[in-house]
Amino acid sequence: MKASGAGRTNTDIERHYFEQFLKAHPLPDGTVTYGDKPDVTLTGERKIGIEVTRFYLQPGSCPKSEQRQRPLRAAVVSAAHALYRAQSAKGIELTIGFDSNNPITPPRKSKLPEELAALAKRVDCRPSGALERSEFRAMSEISSVYFNAREYPDAKWHIIGTYLGGLMSETDLEGIVREKEAKSVQYERRDAYWLLVVVDAMNAAQEQEILIENSHIASDVFERIIVYKPLFEHIVEAKL
Repeated sequence: MKASGAGRTNTDIERHYFEQFLKAHPLPDGTVTYGDKPDVTLTGERKIGIEVTRFYLQPGSCPKSEQRQRPLRAAVVSAAHALYRAQSAKGIELTIGFDSNNPITPPRKSKLPEELAALAKRVDCRPSGALERSEFRAMSEISSVYFNAREYPDAKWHIIGTYLGGLMSETDLEGIVREKEAKSVQYERRDAYWLLVVVDAMNAAQEQEILIENSHIASDVFERIIVYKPLFEHIVEAKL
């Protein structure tokens, strides 16, 4: 079982999403239990296994994916701030936006903190404001920098969220269904199986508009395929 987030396992996260879903969508009468393969079992007139998965815009194996880039951005900004504070006593703050089309590569992960720290040192006597793109043109991974000249004893450097968005791809959704179907041979025996696909709007790696109301994805494994966006309680059946 892999850890995800601040000490939470994937199982913890999936259970959290399912409990939100329970509040937003009525289910047949029955008792809910949690497990693995499938993640949830609803025992009533029938025993229904419910697999919970998340819909990421890009697979985690992709170097450009938000899942891969987010920890790299945090590491770069933390290292840059530490380098700057080692050279200056000023408690200034930077707010840094990253370009999702120019991912941080392993070689740049070690070089970028030095460049950011040097940028901060060059501007730390100026008034607050957004920096011109020309001042950090050499840092292609960065899309914006805002300098706050006010000093704080616990100064922090911040990262602006990266938003990709767009419309949900029916092809990608079908790919998730097929992947889960292939793994269904490992499921414990149930009378029927449902697939709950979660799109968390608070996570830039998942945020997308669900406009697939007229979509009907065929499945010999899943009786129902439900797409759920917790923040807006938006629920769409991709198979009726």
